[in-house]
Amino acid sequence: MAKKQVAVIDIGSSYIRMKIFEDKKSSIKELEHLEMPLYLGHDTFKDGQISFQRVDKLCDILNSYKKLANSYGLNKVHTYATTAFREALNKEYVIELVKLRTGIDIAILDDLEEKTMIYQEIKRILNGKIKNGVMTYVGSGSLGIAVVEKGLIKYSQNIRIGSLKLSEILEPVQGYTKKFHVIVEQYINTFIDVLGNFVKITKQNEFIATGKEISIIGKILGEQQGKRQFKISRNTYNNLYDTIKQLTSEQISEKHSISLELAETLIPSMAMFKILMDFSSADSFVGYDISLCDFIGFKELHPNKFKELTASFYEDVMNQARYIALRFSYDKNHAAAVLDYSLKIFDSIKEIHGLNDRHRLLLSVSCILHDTGKFLNLKSHYQHSYNVIRNLEIAGLSNEELEIIANISKYHSDFSPSIYDDNYKELSLENRMLVSKLSAIIKLGDSLDKSHLQKFSNLNIDFKENVLKVNCTFKEDITLEEWAFENKSVFFNNVYGIKALLLKERLM
Repeated sequence: MAKKQVAVIDIGSSYIRMKIFEDKKSSIKELEHLEMPLYLGHDTFKDGQISFQRVDKLCDILNSYKKLANSYGLNKVHTYATTAFREALNKEYVIELVKLRTGIDIAILDDLEEKTMIYQEIKRILNGKIKNGVMTYVGSGSLGIAVVEKGLIKYSQNIRIGSLKLSEILEPVQGYTKKFHVIVEQYINTFIDVLGNFVKITKQNEFIATGKEISIIGKILGEQQGKRQFKISRNTYNNLYDTIKQLTSEQISEKHSISLELAETLIPSMAMFKILMDFSSADSFVGYDISLCDFIGFKELHPNKFKELTASFYEDVMNQARYIALRFSYDKNHAAAVLDYSLKIFDSIKEIHGLNDRHRLLLSVSCILHDTGKFLNLKSHYQHSYNVIRNLEIAGLSNEELEIIANISKYHSDFSPSIYDDNYKELSLENRMLVSKLSAIIKLGDSLDKSHLQKFSNLNIDFKENVLKVNCTFKEDITLEEWAFENKSVFFNNVYGIKALLLKERLM
């Protein structure tokens, strides 16, 4: 039987990389690794779009990669693009041209998807060994930071600066000073300084760094070529940075035998790593040479293990959601009650709603975040919740999923989804249906704790013969909950065609 293989292309802001992998029991074996420099980011970050001269070169590279993949009998090449494509104003035209000239379909990852893949790959490689620390990814066009506490991501943030982008932004300044690194550090600190206001770092943590320049840093430190991991002390890293930052790009290139383009991005990337290590307060620097290709290769060759990895990441998503809600002073007990009731309803009507575990996660996050808008203003808090959530970043969720969660949270209120609402109308037909289904559930869940007093000592849900029976026992007056349940069950019936009944038993 032929061995299972896959080809993956990562179109970055600086390089076009292809790896071919082979199934290796519980892991993957790298058969080919090709990299060609093509600084698409030079175009996007300067001019806002990718030039057709670079498109010509891109197509030549992709065709050569495709030819090699075909020699392995691989007709499909999984191809992904990141920041340079993501921010290019003419990306649709370029994607169409590439498709016509190479036959390759390019999928553009949003920033959250890209960083989630990196964090999941780090956690997969470490096999849960990181308990407390900071995981970072310094790309050519963007920077990702994730704070880990007790083995779960507590806080994550993506910043639209990267080594190449920073080099482009500050290029006009470079010629005016011999201390370019000072300008770089000051510029980066305008972003990093505020992180301390959002999250506190625990002691005895690790600093894990990934990104294109990691292999270059490892090479300069004398690490064995091909080694994917190296660990050095904070002092050793700082000494290296102190040496590098005194050199010009030309001197770095000549001294360490790297291209001038790489040398130009080395000081910005090393500055970012230094500042992030200071933020983490870790005693050592752990560098990992990993890429999107590695993660996607694993995903394609081991779909079942990938599903397990993704499911295990749900805990990270919920942990981040709770931490965000805490920052907005949420009612923890109310959110927990709405979550409990909503998931009981979701699980009881599985045969009707046709949704999956991923949708269950979106509902769960909505239950945690649905009242965040109250922190801004009690008036129309549901609208404020929508605005807050759609602008959040949660590693493990895409921007599209956050938009869905924002809509669900908005419609937990007395208002129901309407095609006249711009936020609802702009969703795809599939996502509109999803929002309506999950909104109908969270409405009922929220109504059962309308007073925020958790009045029910016991609540069981039974669904049969197209009737949802909510059986509850209580001691206190539940008139408010009865009224809310009756009102919000109307939309539930409209969506599912199911009658919802609240069956009560007062405890003496």
